[in-house]
Amino acid sequence: MYLTTKGKILSRSIASVLLLLFFAWILTSKDILLIQPQIFQVKPGSSMGQVAQELSDKKIIKSKRFFTSLSRLLNANNKLKSGYYELQPETSVFDFIEQISKGDVLKTKITLIEGKTIQHYFNQLSEDPSVTVRGSLDNIMDSIGVQKPYDGWFYPETYIFNYGESIENVLKKSHETMKSKLMELWEERDKSVPLDSPYQAIILASLIENETALDYEKPLISSVFIGRLNLNMRLQTDPTVIYALGEQYKPPLTRSDLQFDHPYNTYRIKGLPPGAISSVGYKSLYAALHPAKGNDLYFVSKKDGSHAFASTYDDHKENIKKYLKAN
Repeated sequence: MYLTTKGKILSRSIASVLLLLFFAWILTSKDILLIQPQIFQVKPGSSMGQVAQELSDKKIIKSKRFFTSLSRLLNANNKLKSGYYELQPETSVFDFIEQISKGDVLKTKITLIEGKTIQHYFNQLSEDPSVTVRGSLDNIMDSIGVQKPYDGWFYPETYIFNYGESIENVLKKSHETMKSKLMELWEERDKSVPLDSPYQAIILASLIENETALDYEKPLISSVFIGRLNLNMRLQTDPTVIYALGEQYKPPLTRSDLQFDHPYNTYRIKGLPPGAISSVGYKSLYAALHPAKGNDLYFVSKKDGSHAFASTYDDHKENIKKYLKAN
């Protein structure tokens, strides 16, 4: 009787010690071992065991066995979602297993601003660590289905993607957005505007985009360009020369620059250039298809971001004298 009682006490003591060790194991293994946020990729086709091994190798978790045991207990092994995840300090292993089971992947915000070339966007995205680079610009354009000239076909906006998204998919989304906006505005355009195709609207909008940042001026600038097109006058807009010169351009623009022989130089060619010179925002695109009503054929910078408009060359010369030669 005494031995039986003693055995029970010993068994209970061992069980208690084992239980304490188990809880100690849980307490020492339950937290992510980070002091600052870190991005972790669950690769496609990975198992929980492989994820645990990588976390252990990177010293992000203390116990690989605890991670795999807990994932089995939570029935998470068959729910694992690949992608990039953000690990925060003091996050528990339980929370991270739930995160990768639900596919709560890290998001990235990408902002494409107005008035930039496709080469600028490509360089910007290539340097963004949240975006994956696959292929050259030409390869990507071919895959998306955009033919040269590429500029203008990408809508500037802030987009939300999963971290690790490819440049191709980012630009594809921007391209699809542009096509949608363009066709909506093209259907509702002022039918008196002398444009033969939706892309010509983008071309004109790109000139407007580069001439002014003031939304209220954009229909006025558009009206000047439309008036010049109707009269078969050269558009003579400086941004097309700067675009034509490319890396050769050194400000300020000179008289010899205006004589640069190039199909985009609107001081030498009549009509629109063969392609857009940048991306365009909604306001510029709308203005291209809805110009203001008026007779102005000239404008000059006031040096404060705004412009002075004139309907005759004599008035234009007076504006030049007032706003440029006086400074």
